Amino acid sequence: MNRQFRGAAFAAAPFLIGSAAHAQWSSPYTAPRNAVVDAAGAKSIEVEAGAGLLRVEGKPGLRQVQVTGTARSSSQQFLTRIKLIAERRGDVVFIKADIPDDERNYRDNNYSASLDLVIEVPQGINAEVGDGSGDTKITNIGSLDASDGSGSFSVIGAAGSVRITDGSGDLTIENVGGDVRVNDGSGDINVRNVTGSFTVESDGSGGIYATDVRGSVIVQNDGSGSIEVNKVARISESNRRGVAASTTPRCQEPSTFRSAIATVTAEATSDKLSRRNGCAATACTFIAADRPKLCG
Repeated sequence: MNRQFRGAAFAAAPFLIGSAAHAQWSSPYTAPRNAVVDAAGAKSIEVEAGAGLLRVEGKPGLRQVQVTGTARSSSQQFLTRIKLIAERRGDVVFIKADIPDDERNYRDNNYSASLDLVIEVPQGINAEVGDGSGDTKITNIGSLDASDGSGSFSVIGAAGSVRITDGSGDLTIENVGGDVRVNDGSGDINVRNVTGSFTVESDGSGGIYATDVRGSVIVQNDGSGSIEVNKVARISESNRRGVAASTTPRCQEPSTFRSAIATVTAEATSDKLSRRNGCAATACTFIAADRPKLCG
């Protein structure tokens, strides 16, 4: 399996609520589902969302969780069965989109149902989020542990660590104050401005793009797609056959602050390492498997 690390300018895909994404849940019947929960003394928020758009937005000075929801269905009868649960459970604020389990039967008869949620929370609160399908955007929280079935998933601003398990759809993660760990099925992964390390534990398909990671960029198990990195402290990869290759940049171009980037080809019997977009007139040490090489 051939893989590449290469330096590149980062172009994070913007988070879009396009007509195509929203058309999946367009319905003739809608109804509001709103709630307010006291968040004084709360340590975290737990969200169980189903089908529909999801926003979790950290707001400075907020002492409550404010939920603005829109239930959607192609059946007026089914619309009344879509509920919003919002309550305090000890030091946790719990939010759930309650869509009945027999939604599948309605789908089989060309019915649809969803609950769009915009959840405003105290800035910096820790969050645990589970989402079924539909686009998700999370901003200005503490730490995050999230799972997502399908749809684009965006995290912009997390003071702590971020861990995401994603089925399909593009991931965008920016401005994280801790480590980032990702398990991904398919879709591009875009990461920018991470204080800790960025680890891809597994990735089925899609590109991996990282820039300005102060810790390591580690790809443990990857299927297909390019890997592009820029301004990182350390890069390492191990493929499914157990062959590992790593590079440790030792110099930067002062004008652009680009790390010395290597192109890595990891195969079952050999590892090849060559310098690309390195630092002019400066020596850099790269390490491929157990074979050191000095390039200057």
